[in-house]
Amino acid sequence: MGEGSFGQRLRQLRKARGETQPELAKLLGLSRSAVSMYESGEREPKYELLTAIAAHYDVDLNYLLGRDGAEGGADEDPDIRLIARAGRKMTPEQRESLLRYARFMFPEAFEDEDERAR
Repeated sequence: MGEGSFGQRLRQLRKARGETQPELAKLLGLSRSAVSMYESGEREPKYELLTAIAAHYDVDLNYLLGRDGAEGGADEDPDIRLIARAGRKMTPEQRESLLRYARFMFPEAFEDEDERAR
């Protein structure tokens, strides 16, 4: 399995989410052995399955395919993707409130952004 290959990315995403191969297989309507073969590079999924996997993990299809320069959704970090997913479900008022709270609690994280705004 090559560096950044589909199988490697699938395994990384699955483990980052804390899912087992049988859990992912059930979710996608596959056998555990099919997931194992995808992860090991012995088998390649069809387009419909690729899009379902990308949607499940909220990542760009190019990232999932291991293409250089592609990003995994908001970021490759699963925590950042989780925050981004939650933000998309919030109202604009809720997002603004969360942003104000984050700026208050973690001002150092926003220093670069605040300097650019000046």
